[in-house]
Amino acid sequence: MLAVALAIGLLTNACPIKIGIARDGTVFSDRMQGWYRTSQKTLAGVLRGGCYNDSNPSEITSVNLEIAPDAPRERVGQVFSILEKAGWPKGRVKVETWTNDPQAPR
Repeated sequence: MLAVALAIGLLTNACPIKIGIARDGTVFSDRMQGWYRTSQKTLAGVLRGGCYNDSNPSEITSVNLEIAPDAPRERVGQVFSILEKAGWPKGRVKVETWTNDPQAPR
């Protein structure tokens, strides 16, 4: 019974983030239940702050990075640098190809 209660508690604290880098270098994230353009400064703040509500703040639990095939390498490097500083090295980040930018990845 205790294991079930712990599992439910962990599920309710899930805090994933999805980040996209479009072919023109624009950075998007899925913060606030939508797919929005974001600055690098805002992205760094979101990664530090995690998911927050008044009763139950939680840290980011997973990062998915969607990169358009023609995205500028410089921008990709900048985003990876932000992720690294926030404790998300390349090995912990799920990286996929974003084929339908600027629409939200599926």
